[in-house]
Amino acid sequence: MFRKGRNDPLELLRDHVIHHKQIKLRSKNTEHRLLFDNSIEFKCSTETAWKSKSGQEYTLGALWCFLDCHLQGLEQKNYRKKALDLNFEQVFKADNQDIIEYFTGKVDYTDCINADKKPLPQNKKSLQKDDDIEFASQKKVKPDQEKEPLTEKEFNLKVFDEILRFEKPITTRNRLFRVQDRTFDDILKTAQKIFQGQYVGVGGDEEELQQILGTRIQDVNKAKQLSSAKLSYSVLNEFIKSKEKPIIIVPQIAELGNVCLRNVQQFLEQGQYIDPNGLKFTNESRSVQIKVKLRLTDIEQQFIVLDTPNTITNWKRVVAVFLRGSTYELKQFPDQNPNQLFKNIRGYHMKFEEDKIKDLIKQWNVKVLDLHRSKRYQDIDVVNTFWEDLEAFLLRPAKLSQQ
Repeated sequence: MFRKGRNDPLELLRDHVIHHKQIKLRSKNTEHRLLFDNSIEFKCSTETAWKSKSGQEYTLGALWCFLDCHLQGLEQKNYRKKALDLNFEQVFKADNQDIIEYFTGKVDYTDCINADKKPLPQNKKSLQKDDDIEFASQKKVKPDQEKEPLTEKEFNLKVFDEILRFEKPITTRNRLFRVQDRTFDDILKTAQKIFQGQYVGVGGDEEELQQILGTRIQDVNKAKQLSSAKLSYSVLNEFIKSKEKPIIIVPQIAELGNVCLRNVQQFLEQGQYIDPNGLKFTNESRSVQIKVKLRLTDIEQQFIVLDTPNTITNWKRVVAVFLRGSTYELKQFPDQNPNQLFKNIRGYHMKFEEDKIKDLIKQWNVKVLDLHRSKRYQDIDVVNTFWEDLEAFLLRPAKLSQQ
C-alpha cells in the first residue's frame, strides 16, 4: 500500500473522494489538469501505479473521470461520452469494482497498485513546493544525472507501452463499425473464397491453405461426399425424380415467437423473424413457395408451405410441421400416434429462449428452435439449424420412410 503523501496522485485522489473535497478540472486546448484544494495541480496525463486487469496502467485523468461519473450516478453511455470528449482512456468493466471500493474507502489495500511504480517517500527537505508539482516532470536533468541509454528491446517495449496507453479499446459492436479508415470488404471477400475452397495463400501453397482452414474444409468435404452417397437412395432423391415439391405445415394462428403463413417466407428464405401479428396474408390459396439451396447436397429445392392440412391429398409429400404444442394439432394428421407420426414427418417447435417448453413438446420427438427476443441478427443461425436438420432428415433412406 502506498504511503500517504502529497507527491502521490493516487492517495491524493483517494483522500479527496473519501472526504468529499473539491477537485477541479482545468482545460486549456487539449491539455487537462486536476486542481486539488486549489493548491495542488497534476496533469491528467500523469501516469499512476494503478494496473488494470488487462495489464495497462491508468492515468490520473482516467481514474478521476470514472470516479466522478460514478459519484454523480451517470449511466455507462454518459461516462463513455465524457471520456471520449476529454480524450481519456476508458476504465475496463473488470476494474470497476476494485476502483470504487479502494477510492471510496471500503478497502484500505488493493493488489491493483503496482508497488514498483509507487513514489519514493521524501523527507521535508526534499519535498517540492505545491506550486512546483505540475512542473516537476518538465525540469531539465543535468548531464551527470542522465540515465543510461535504453537497449533496443527496452526501447521497443516502451514504444509499445505508449501505443497501448493511448489506444482506445473496442468494447462494443457499434464502436467497431465507427472506427475510421477501416473497411471489411477485403476480409469479406477472403472469407468467401476460403469457404468456397478457392483461396490459396501466397505462392499457391496448398499447405498454407490447410493451416488457415484447419480441418474445416476437410470436414465439409467429407460431409458432402457422405451426403452425395446417401442422396441416391434417399427421400430427397424421390422428390427430385418425381419433381414433386415437399410440403411444410405451419399453424394457422399467428403467435409471437412462432411462424405462420404471414412470416414464414421472410424467415425461412431471408433469415429474418418478423412478428406475424403486424402482417397480413392475402394469398387465397393459403400457401407459399420457398426456394432454398441445401448446404450438404448443393441442391436447389422448392418447398410448399401451407396451413390447411385438410387440403393435402398425398401425405407422403409432407416432410415437416411446426407445432404449437396442443393435442388438437395431431387430429389433422392421418396417423395421430405421435410415436409413428414423427418418424415420417419432422416436427419443430419454435419459441423464445426464455419461454418454457410445453409438456407435450417434451413428450414428442420434435426439435426445439430457440429465438432470441430482441437480437434479430441471430435469426439466421436458427434458420440454418432448421435447414441443416431438415436436410439430414430428408437424406434418410426412402425405403425406411415407407415402413
